[in-house]
Amino acid sequence: MSTMIMFHVPGDRELLAAFGEMALRHEHLNYILRMTIKTLAGLTPQEALDATINDGSGQLRDRIRKLARQRLGEGQPLIKLQALIRRCQRATDKRNEFVHSVWAKELDGEAQLRNSDHSIRSLPTIQELSTLSSEIQELTNTLNQARLDGFLSQALTKRTKS
Repeated sequence: MSTMIMFHVPGDRELLAAFGEMALRHEHLNYILRMTIKTLAGLTPQEALDATINDGSGQLRDRIRKLARQRLGEGQPLIKLQALIRRCQRATDKRNEFVHSVWAKELDGEAQLRNSDHSIRSLPTIQELSTLSSEIQELTNTLNQARLDGFLSQALTKRTKS
């Protein structure tokens, strides 16, 4: 027996604001992934943006992994960057669950997320969305700092001098 569901947009403005902030912060992360490609490939910002304009988060991470292995070789900087990129992937996976699921409501039932694997879960709470936003912001800042003057910048400078 099938259940009748309706699309649902919550009326809770705080929940919607938390959802919007999470989505915006994720685009900031994608931008820094693009700038990491710029850093690893020795491109201008515009070249990196043009080259990755239609690439999603997964494609950006894959390109970073490939470029990092070529530019850094085996060692601590590569492993640190791989670990950071893996944390970015986990945050994106959480974000994708919220963004790409259908927000729905059964007739006379509770609002829910219907995932692509046909599983059902309750809507995220404001706290869940805020926590994810903070995590994404931290990853964005950490990756950006690494490429500007942290471990990634230092490793690339060292390799260039060698």
